[in-house]
Amino acid sequence: MFYQSKTALAVCAAISFSINAQINSNEQPIERITVTANKFEQVLNHSLATVNIIDRAEIEQSNIRDLPSLLNTVAGVDLVRNGGFGQKADIFVRGATAKHTLVLVNGVRISDANSGAVSFTNIPVNSIERIEVVKGARAAIYGSDAIAGVINIITRQATEHEISITTGSNNYINYQQVGSVSAENIALSFNLGFEETDGYDATQKDPALPVSKDHDDDGYQNKNLGVNLAYDAADLGVFALVAQYSEGEGEYDNAWGNDAYEFENYTSKLSWSKKVADFAHYASLSFSQEENTQTGTDVQQVYSTERVDLEYRGLYTLSDAVQITAGFNRLTEDLGRASAELSIAERDNQAFFVGGFYQDHKFIANAVVRTDDYEHHGRANTYTTGVGYQFNSQTTFRINHGTAFRAPSLTDAFVKNSPWYLPNEQIKPEEATNNEIGFSLDTGSAQYDVAVFRNKIDNLIANKYDVVTKKYIPYNVDSATMEGAEFSANVQAFGMSHNINLTLLDAEDDQGKDLVRRPSETFNYSISKAWDLLDVSLAMQYRSSRPSLALYNAAAGKSEATTLPAFTIFNLSANYEVFNGFKFHARIENLTDKQYITAGTGYTATGEVLGYVPLGRQVYVGGSYRF
Repeated sequence: MFYQSKTALAVCAAISFSINAQINSNEQPIERITVTANKFEQVLNHSLATVNIIDRAEIEQSNIRDLPSLLNTVAGVDLVRNGGFGQKADIFVRGATAKHTLVLVNGVRISDANSGAVSFTNIPVNSIERIEVVKGARAAIYGSDAIAGVINIITRQATEHEISITTGSNNYINYQQVGSVSAENIALSFNLGFEETDGYDATQKDPALPVSKDHDDDGYQNKNLGVNLAYDAADLGVFALVAQYSEGEGEYDNAWGNDAYEFENYTSKLSWSKKVADFAHYASLSFSQEENTQTGTDVQQVYSTERVDLEYRGLYTLSDAVQITAGFNRLTEDLGRASAELSIAERDNQAFFVGGFYQDHKFIANAVVRTDDYEHHGRANTYTTGVGYQFNSQTTFRINHGTAFRAPSLTDAFVKNSPWYLPNEQIKPEEATNNEIGFSLDTGSAQYDVAVFRNKIDNLIANKYDVVTKKYIPYNVDSATMEGAEFSANVQAFGMSHNINLTLLDAEDDQGKDLVRRPSETFNYSISKAWDLLDVSLAMQYRSSRPSLALYNAAAGKSEATTLPAFTIFNLSANYEVFNGFKFHARIENLTDKQYITAGTGYTATGEVLGYVPLGRQVYVGGSYRF
């Protein structure tokens, strides 16, 4: 059931008014390009997918300091944070959890293969050139995990040199630098950064309890380096190497064990591309590591995933209207460096796919089928289809239908010697069916998009307590349905830029109960004004109330769920060009110092809800020099 509110009605009315005001504009729409939707460069509307793009210019205008805050501005996306910088941040894309969204850096998987979690807070903003968020089932394009969508983070591709320094609240310091060197047929760019903060106490405390080791600030540090190298070998094609490396440490609250961590993550991809007549060839070999070591006690725990991914794909242009793609992929995942004991710690997946894309002056159609053969888990076959109709150069109507899956983790099937869990070697992949209807309008000075979606996930894996062994065993027992609507608008009006998005969500389990931690309504609105040397932006974020996880309440003598209240926060940013090449930048996060909770941690002795402390009012100032 969709929720209607005064906010939703007001936004729809504003969008309608703006469309009527601009529909007769003579400005021609600018072609916007996606490289993530179908793994090759396409005009956005031709991909027949809902795609949101954040580019470097938007990042620098907003002065947002971390990736979770960036993603939280996207329609259909909500972040639940366990504190500030370096703390865990769980993402929900159209109501689906992080493990049902495939996250890539330069097209390379980066999630922990055990939990499906992604360390969003450890991906430095200074390394990001562009983010593409593609929503809907994309497993026929990418394989496992792409149930709710794909987030592809593309790293810096600098064409000049720049140095930037920022300081701020809680002894925050950030240094970043980019540069480039090029010759006739070779181009090299690099990015590097250092970020550190003392942080703050990440969880609310019960004043009735004594002071413990958790009554402290939770700091964070990140050091990172990236390179992007391309060599045009003429008749031999283009060879490229892109790599990104991050290491650092963070602290968090945990009364019973480790309360700090160290991380070392990297992605690297060597690729080759060549166009021969109507054939375009692409091949790549990538290596990645996601490693997190929990520290703070004598017993350290290592979570580690290493991947090797080999891919080839070809694109044949049959005519001006028809393109055909096909290829294969081989992925190896290795958990051998992790602390958890597994009877089998490595697996391979082999996949083949073929697809066709049709576009004439009015009609658009896409179809891709793929088969994945996961070692130990069997075969999964998926497809995605889309049809669209362009009424004119400004308007496109689209319908999408697709299937997706998520392979079980090696821990689900092969954990051993665990005091809490038993394996289930018969565990099956989770499966999903996704449907979407959308409409987009681009007048040149304004872009609008409306999408109505439904995503049903079956065979959800859940751990069930076994009374005989007194351990948890994973089974395919649950299902969930997430449906809703998204409204987005980017409008130039009254000399200012307005960026608006609204998401209405109804997410339920198979018993009809609301899924926890998801707000039913999210609303983002930013307004910005640019003068010759100065630009200023004010952003508002509204999140409706959301059900929390059930937590133990000593006052009631049982575990209880509650509803976390709605909240609205405001963020202010500004950039001023002091002289040619040098800019002063500033940002005030949570302008009104709003106190709110997106995730609960427990109850006080008197029954009041406790939670993770979000970013309070934070002030950041700095300067950058481009040369």
